[in-house]
Amino acid sequence: MALFGTITFATPWLLWALIALPAIWWLLRVTPPAPRRVVFPPLRLLLGLNAPQETPARTPWWLMALRLLAAALVIVALAEPTIGEAPKQVSRGPLVLFVDNGWTAAHGWQARDAAISDALAGAARSGRATAIVPTAGPRAPSISLLSAGAASRTARDLEPQPYKADRLRAVAALTKANLGGADILWLSDGIDDGTARATADALNHLGHLTIYGDARGPLALKPERNEADGFRVTVIRPETGLVRVGQVNAIGAHGEVLASAPFSFKQHARETVTKISLPLEVRNETERIVVASEDSAGAVRLLDKSAKRRAVGLVSASNLDSEQPLLSDVYYLERALSPYADVHRGSISDALNRNVPILMLADIGKISGDDYDHVANFVEDGGILVRFAGGRMTQNVDDLIPVKLRLGGRYLGGALNWAQPQHLAPFPDASPFRGLTIPAEVTISRQILAEPSVDLGGKTWARLTDGTPLVTAVQRGKGWIVLFHVTASPAWSNLPLSGLYLDMLKRVIDLSSGARPSDMGTDASAVYPPYTTLDGFGHARKPPPEVLPVRGSDLAKVVVSPTHPPGLYGSEGAQVAINAVGPRDTLLPFGDLGQRVETYTGKAALALEAPLLALAILIVLFDAILSLWLRGYVLPRRAAAVILTLLIIHPYAARADDSFDMKAALDTRLAYVITGLPDVDATSKAGLTGLGAYLKARTSYAPLEPIGVNLDRDDLSFFPLLYWPMDPREKDLSPAALSRVANYMRNGGTILFDTRDLTLGPTRGANSPGEQTLRRLVAKLDLPPLEPVPPDHVLTKTFYLLQDFPGRWIGSKVWVEKLPPPDPDVGPEPARGGDGVSPVIIGGNDYAAAWAIDAGGQPLHDVSPGGEEQREMSVRFGINVVMYALTGNYKTDQVHAPALLQRLGH
Repeated sequence: MALFGTITFATPWLLWALIALPAIWWLLRVTPPAPRRVVFPPLRLLLGLNAPQETPARTPWWLMALRLLAAALVIVALAEPTIGEAPKQVSRGPLVLFVDNGWTAAHGWQARDAAISDALAGAARSGRATAIVPTAGPRAPSISLLSAGAASRTARDLEPQPYKADRLRAVAALTKANLGGADILWLSDGIDDGTARATADALNHLGHLTIYGDARGPLALKPERNEADGFRVTVIRPETGLVRVGQVNAIGAHGEVLASAPFSFKQHARETVTKISLPLEVRNETERIVVASEDSAGAVRLLDKSAKRRAVGLVSASNLDSEQPLLSDVYYLERALSPYADVHRGSISDALNRNVPILMLADIGKISGDDYDHVANFVEDGGILVRFAGGRMTQNVDDLIPVKLRLGGRYLGGALNWAQPQHLAPFPDASPFRGLTIPAEVTISRQILAEPSVDLGGKTWARLTDGTPLVTAVQRGKGWIVLFHVTASPAWSNLPLSGLYLDMLKRVIDLSSGARPSDMGTDASAVYPPYTTLDGFGHARKPPPEVLPVRGSDLAKVVVSPTHPPGLYGSEGAQVAINAVGPRDTLLPFGDLGQRVETYTGKAALALEAPLLALAILIVLFDAILSLWLRGYVLPRRAAAVILTLLIIHPYAARADDSFDMKAALDTRLAYVITGLPDVDATSKAGLTGLGAYLKARTSYAPLEPIGVNLDRDDLSFFPLLYWPMDPREKDLSPAALSRVANYMRNGGTILFDTRDLTLGPTRGANSPGEQTLRRLVAKLDLPPLEPVPPDHVLTKTFYLLQDFPGRWIGSKVWVEKLPPPDPDVGPEPARGGDGVSPVIIGGNDYAAAWAIDAGGQPLHDVSPGGEEQREMSVRFGINVVMYALTGNYKTDQVHAPALLQRLGH
C-alpha cells in the first residue's frame, strides 16, 4: 500500500486503528475531571473576590488536539511506514535477488546496494526467505534460501568483480534450485552482453520478474595510443541521447596525477577521443590511465613496459631520403619506429646532444673524429648503439661493432650466383627475439659475414638457416652494441617489409629500459605469474587464490575471467598488463526485454517508525508539562527562566569535545588517528577492536571501544598509544595538528605509524606510497634517530618473546628510536632499553587489517603468506606494543636480572 507516491507501510492494516481516534477523544476530554460544586454557606462572604489563578473545568481544545496527534503518530508508527520507493514484491513466495556484479555494475553499485537493503528489509518484515544470485564469480553460484540475518551477511560480502558477468550460468543455477513461485528482482547493470533478452525470458518463466537498471551507464577506456605528444585515449559509454562530459587522468607510480584531459560525448555518440599531452620523460612514468570519478575495472588502463616510449636518434650516410625516399634506410626505420618512439633525425652530435638513449646508424662504416669518442662514451654510459650494414660497411669499419667482420659481402641468389636467398632460423633462447613468429616469405639476399670465433654463438641473436649471423650484439660497459648484418632498407632483404622487422626493433628498443635480452622474449612456453590484480572498482589488490599464471602463447588472446582478471603479470621489471576492455569491446544498453525496466532510486528507503515514535513521546512529555501548568502546579518564574535558557542556549554553547574528553579520561582506551578516509578509518577501528578483544582475553587490561582522534581538535594526552595508518590520500597536517603531535610525543606518547606497504601497492621501502606519505606528513616534526628493532629491545619481550613483527603481510622492518650505545663498563651483555619509551614505532605490514574482526568476532581480512599462524604472531606483536606503551621498559630489567646482579656485584 502506498500513499502520496513515496510513503509505504509494511503493515497497513494497523491504520484501521485511526478509526478509534473519536473514542480516544471522548476518553481524553474528561481529563482533568470537572470539579464538583458544593455549596458552603460561610464561603458566601468571599463571593465577589477574584481568584489569583483559575483552573479550567474542561480540557482545552488545543491540548485535546495535541493528545490526538500523539495517538495518531503511535498508530502510524506501528504500521511501519517508510519514505522512498523500495523494490516491489508482489508474491508471497521466496524472494530472489538476481544481482549483476561484473565490473560494469561498479559504476552504480551504491544505488544497487541501497536496492538490496530495501528488498531485504521488506523480506524480513514479511518473514520471507531470500536467495541471492550473483551473476559474476569464480564459479557458479550455490543457491539456497536464507534467513534475514544470513541474507544480510551475504549481501554485505557481495561486491563487483573485475570481469564480465555470466548471466546464463547464474540462470542455470537458479533453475536447478527450483524455487517455484519466487518474486525475482533482477538488479541489473543495464548493459546488454548479448544475453539480456534470453536472461529476462528465463527469469520470467521462473517467477514474477521485476527489472531494475542504471539510468546512466558506466564509462570505460579502450586501449590507448602512445603518440609523439601524449596519450590518445578513447572513452566509451552505453547510452546515447545525452551530452556527457568527464576527465581522464594519467597516474604515476605513487598515485599522483601527472596530467589530465577533458572529454565530451556528443548527443548521439557512444565513443569519444581525447589527448593527454605529456613530455616524453613524464609520459614514461605513467603507471595507469583512469577516468576520474569512475570507480570500475573498465575505467582503468594499466600500462606495462610496452607502453614506454623511447627517444631514438637516426643517422644515415645516404641523402636518398629527400630525393628517393623509398630507397632510403632512414625512411623504413622512421616508419617502423614512429608509432613507438620519438624519432630525431640528423647528425651523430645532434642526436647525442638530445640525450637519446638509442642511437641507430644506417650504412655508416667508420665513425670518425670526435664522434667516435662521443659514441664510445655513450655506449659505456648505458646507451644502445644499433648499426645496420650497407655498402660502406663492407670496405671500411671501426671497432664499435659486436663481432669482427669480413671484407666484402655475401650475395645470395642472382643471375651469377648459385646460392639461393636464405630464410631465418628459429631465434636462440638467449635472444630477445625469441618467441617472435618468423614469416616464411622473409628472405635474405645479401649480408655481411662475421669472422668465425669461439664466442660468436653467444653474440648471435638471429641467424639464417645456414647458421650465418643475421643480428649480433655485445654488451660494452653499461650499454649494448647491436649490428644488423643487412641494410635497414629492402636493398639486401625483404625483412624491412615485414611485421617481424617492427617486432625486432621494438625488442631492441626495450634494452634501453635496463632489461636483459634473456628476460625480454615472450616464448610460448614462458609463464607470467600474477603480480597484482584489480578488483571490480579498479583498485589494486593482492591476486586472489584462483588467479592462474598466463602463458606467453596466450598473451595476445587471453580473455579476462576469474582465472585471469585484469592486472599486471610477470616479475618485477618485466611485467605485462591485462586490461578489462579490449580494442573490440563495446558497451550496449538494454534493448527490448519484453517489459519495463525500472530505475534505481539511488538511496535506500528511510524507515519512519522510530522518528514517529520519538515525536509521539516528546508530545506526551510536553502534554504532561502543560497539564501540570493547567492544574496550577506552576514553576517559579526564575526556575522556568533557567530551564528555558538551558534548553535553548546549552545545546549550542556546550563544547563538542566535552563527551570525548570525559570518555577518554574515565578509561584507558586504544586510539587511532582519523584520516578522513572511510575505508581506512573503518579498518583502523575494527583492528583496534580486535586487538582489544585479544588483550581482554589474554591480559589484565580490558580496553573499551577504541576512539578515533582528530589531530586538529582532540586532546591527545589521554592516550598512551596512537595507531596511525598511512594513505596517499591523506591531507597535509595543519600547524595546529603538527603542534599537537609534537607535544604528544614529547610528553611521553607513542605513535605506531603503519605505512601499509603491500596494501597500497607492490612497492616496498623508501619508494612505497606509504613511506612517501609518512615523509610528507611528518617532515616538519622533530623525530628522534631511528633504527630497526634490535634483537634485545624491550619491545621484543614486553609480553611475548618475539623476533619478527608480521601483520597482514610480512617483510617490512619495524623501526624505533635509536638506543644509546651500551656502557662499556657493564660488560658484553648490558641491559638495554634506555630510560624512556620510543615515541615512534614505524612498520609497514598493515597491522590493523590483521587484527580486524567483525561484529561476530571473525577476522575481516586474510593474512599472507602465513595464514592463521601469521595472524597469531601479529596479535602478539600488537599486545607487545600496547604493553610497551602502558608499562614502559620494566621488562628490560626483569629479563636482564642476571646482568643487573652482575652489575651490583661489581
